[in-house]
Amino acid sequence: MGLFSVLVMYGLSAFYSCLVFTFLVVKSLFNPSKPFWYRKKRDKAPECLQDPALGTHHYAKLKGIQLHYVEKGDHLKPLMLFIHGFPEFWYSWRHQIKEFSKDYWVVAYDMRGYGDSEKPESVSSYSMDLLVDDVKQLVEYLGKQKITLVAHDWGGMVAWYFLLKHPEKVEKYIIMDTGFPKGFFSSLKQFFKSWYIFFFQMPYLPEMFASSFDLENFTKVFIDDGSVETGGITEEDIEAYKFTFQNKGGFTAPINYYRASMQKRTTSEPQPKRAEPRFDLPVGLFLFAENDRYLEGESLLKTAKSWIPNLKTQIVSGGNHFVQQSVPTQLNHVMREFLKSSS
Repeated sequence: MGLFSVLVMYGLSAFYSCLVFTFLVVKSLFNPSKPFWYRKKRDKAPECLQDPALGTHHYAKLKGIQLHYVEKGDHLKPLMLFIHGFPEFWYSWRHQIKEFSKDYWVVAYDMRGYGDSEKPESVSSYSMDLLVDDVKQLVEYLGKQKITLVAHDWGGMVAWYFLLKHPEKVEKYIIMDTGFPKGFFSSLKQFFKSWYIFFFQMPYLPEMFASSFDLENFTKVFIDDGSVETGGITEEDIEAYKFTFQNKGGFTAPINYYRASMQKRTTSEPQPKRAEPRFDLPVGLFLFAENDRYLEGESLLKTAKSWIPNLKTQIVSGGNHFVQQSVPTQLNHVMREFLKSSS
């Protein structure tokens, strides 16, 4: 990263940090009984996190990291591996675990730094190289040669790089509401929508903001974002997220994903193996929710399609950025139709 890029990045980080800090202070002044550092004590996990209908909990001891995962279904069936995004954990796939465990052995894991997985302290521990290697190691640990890969948000970006590096390990893939390795900031509108990426480069303050006012941001991003439909997300689900992220440092590792991606690119920019812009990948589906307010879905779908000719693309009606949670019935139908048509 050149000097000019560094200056721009940290200049924007400082600008957005000033705005966020002002917001926290002003809102606290108007509600002094519950300032931004207020937290409700949560000693007991919501029952939904231990729901046996969502499968059983295990730990995979891999080289350099221990990952927590939940699995359900017949181990002899094809493996469907779920990779969550930010700020989520394995539980974001609860609706899909129930639906697809009928036909697959489903596994949803906590990425490093999330949930009950190990949380390395250094920013460098969240480089794309390591995140991709976690997927590879986990697939090998689970004893499968090929998988059906399903991913969302940050998990979707990890899935793209995994596909580009290990296409032979993927039978089919479904990636949703995420960026694409090429041309992410080609749209000025996307650049401004991604303001939080620059804000997250600042130390401490992003964690403070993410957990402020009793972690109210979970309600804001999951439910109160103006989307048409968020029926798949309940108040108990919100409590499950608050319980999981409530501990001091609960947001540091997840935010370190953004810091690592901007500060040091350890994975080379992917390039096609031929002159024209084309990646030879297995058949896949790239989709966005109709009301994703964080990403320019139409633009990203078009860019991805230009690089992957056999890629199928779709906009899912209703729902928000967290499409697998907000409109699970619609999404599960879209997934089933794709899996059936590509068999």
